[in-house]
Amino acid sequence: MVVNIWGTRGSLPMPDIFAVRHGGNTSCYEILTKSKQRIVIDAGTGIRALGDQLQTDGKPVECSILLTHTHWDHIQGFPFFAPIYQKGNKITIYYPPNQIRSIKEPLRYF
Repeated sequence: MVVNIWGTRGSLPMPDIFAVRHGGNTSCYEILTKSKQRIVIDAGTGIRALGDQLQTDGKPVECSILLTHTHWDHIQGFPFFAPIYQKGNKITIYYPPNQIRSIKEPLRYF
């Protein structure tokens, strides 16, 4: 298993020199299993760079995105995840069933 950290920040991204050591993007983690299954945990601003990297080889992207919850810092990168706009990609989104509102509500504003 390989784990890549694409974002670790809380509420706000910090794209400046003070964030270089720990990264400036909000929550996004990628897990690549031994069987090459890709699991993305949260869609903070770090998911943009992940999406760009996944498209570099020209192959269809297949991954599961697990949203831990729908606070802004965990979903704000979603509309910038380029693979969701490309035909032929398979993106499955999972979210906690105990959410007060549907996942469509916070994502519909994108």
